[in-house]
Formats: sequence, C-alpha cells, structure tokens
Amino acid sequence: MTRVLLLSIFGLGLVAQFVQPVGDALEGKAYLGGAVLSLVGYVLYSEVQRLNAAMLPAVRETVLTRDLRQHFDRALRLGEARIDAIGFTGETVVYQISRSLEDLHGGVRPRVRMRILVPDFTKPMEIPGMLNGEGKAEDDEGFRAELLAKVREYERNMTALARRLENVAELDPQFRVLHISPFLKFCLINDEQLFDGIYDKVEKRPANEPPDRQVLDLMGYHTSLTRWHIDAGPAAREKCTQRKELFETLWGVARPLTPSAS
Repeated sequence: MTRVLLLSIFGLGLVAQFVQPVGDALEGKAYLGGAVLSLVGYVLYSEVQRLNAAMLPAVRETVLTRDLRQHFDRALRLGEARIDAIGFTGETVVYQISRSLEDLHGGVRPRVRMRILVPDFTKPMEIPGMLNGEGKAEDDEGFRAELLAKVREYERNMTALARRLENVAELDPQFRVLHISPFLKFCLINDEQLFDGIYDKVEKRPANEPPDRQVLDLMGYHTSLTRWHIDAGPAAREKCTQRKELFETLWGVARPLTPSAS
C-alpha cells in the first residue's frame, strides 16, 4: 500500500506540472519537486524493504545433511553451541561436529553441549531388522548388536575428542537411548535453528553372515533436511518450539548409553 501511495503521489505531481487544469485544481506551484521527492521516497522505501528481506532468514529452506557443518561452524564462532539431536545412530551429527571442532585454531574457546538420542538397540525391533523366509520383517539381534557397537564407538570417540581438544573447546557429549522408532531425524542448534527430516530409505542388503541373510537398514546420511529459524516468523518459531519440547520430553525419560544398558 505504501508503494502504491508513493507512486500515485508521483504520478499526480507530474500530471499537475504539465496539465494546466489539474495544476490549477491542485493550486500548487511545486508539483514537479513534490513528484520527484515522492519518487525518491518510493525508491528508498523499496530498498529498505529489500534489505530487511535479505537480512531475515527464509521461513524454511531445504539443506543437505552435509551442510550441517557450516551451521556448526557459525555456532562455534559465537562461543557457545547447544546441539540436541535425534537420529538412527548419531553418525551425521558426530561426523559434522567433529570436523568443525578439529578445525578450530585458537581464538574463542567455545562451550559445546551435545545431546544425542538414539533408539535402544538392546530391544527387539523389526526395522532395522531382517527379512524372514516369507519376505517379512523381523528382529535381527545380530544386526542390532552391530548398531549398538557403532553408537558406543561414537560416544567413545566424542569423549576422546573432548579430552584431546580441551585447550581449544569445552565439549560435553552425552548419549541416551530410548525404545522409539528410528525414522525420526532432527537437530537443534542453540534452540533457534531446526534441521528436520526423516530416514526416507529402507535398504535391503545381504548381511556379512550367513550369506543368504538379508537385513533391513535405514539410510539417511544423504537425506535432505528442512531448516527452520526462529527469526523467520511465527510458523518457524512454532516448529522449533515443538521439536524442542519433544526432545526435552524424550531426553528426560531416556537412559544413558552405558554397558549396563545391555
């Protein structure tokens, strides 16, 4: 409306300058000057609107999982990073944040609190699982043991990284497990950025042994994520808040990933 009003004033000023009856009706002598000022105001208004739009993040945007690295980098430069994530094994977050931490070189010593929630692979589940003789999904205890070993390895690696980089960053990695569906995948950074998605591919592949065994594995490292930022408006704030509340609820009822979990 503001743009339309300014353009209207500009147009009327020009008409009044060159069309005598209109000028007489308006009883003014500085129509052209007023019109030019209106045009200048319109241009300035448009530029301010453009700059404001450029400064605000999009309501939501699609990013690749590997793009998490750059957002972790920015959070670390701010001096404090809180990372809350739910995933299949935690591999995505562990890999990307490790790369960000490894590349820190002095300067700000960031405080990094990382909480990762994964499914409890000590409990029977059909996906991940295996195909039985009828081609139906069923629990695969051996495959679950492999996945649990991976998660524990990630926990050990992050703990070792925290010790090795203690002069560069203050890292507090925590892992918990809960008997939940592994399809959900999201990551929150400082409660203000949400990267939301699912594991959208179930792969059937031969197991190492026995040769005729086929496992059902979830694939998600190359999944596209929807990025939401709380500064992008009510819809984005609501989405971030919902995921934050969900994470806190699940984290509160989950248990630590320890050898006693098995």
